[in-house]
Amino acid sequence: MAQDIHLTIVCALSKWIEGHLGRVIHLEELADYSGYSLWHMQKLFKESTGISLGKYIRERRLASAVYQLSSSDTSIFDIAMDFGFGSQSHFTYMFRKRFNITPFEFRQNPDIKLEVAPPLHIIHQKSA
Repeated sequence: MAQDIHLTIVCALSKWIEGHLGRVIHLEELADYSGYSLWHMQKLFKESTGISLGKYIRERRLASAVYQLSSSDTSIFDIAMDFGFGSQSHFTYMFRKRFNITPFEFRQNPDIKLEVAPPLHIIHQKSA
C-alpha cells in the first residue's frame, strides 16, 4: 500500500519535472509540490527508484537533449541553454561523461543510437 502511494508520488514528480526541464528546477519547489519535506521527498524518490532526484533530473535533461540533437538543427549552445546547463562546455562535459561522446560527434553521426530511458511516469504507465 505505502509502496503504491510512493510510486504515485514518484510518477507525479516525474510528470512535473518533464514539464519544467527548460528551466532551473529547485528541489524545494518539488518538495512543495509533493507535500513532503525536502528530506523525505528525496528519501522516498531514492528508495522507490534507486537513483537520487538530482541525478534523475540530469538524466532527463540529457535524454531530452539527445532528442533535440537528433531531431532538430537547433545549435548545441541553444540546446545547452534550453535544458538548464550553465554553458555549452558544461553541457558537453556532462554529455560526454554520460554517453562517452560529445554532442557534436553525436550530431555528426546519425547512425549512433544513444540509450536513454523514458520518463518514470511513462515506464510505470506501461506496466500498469
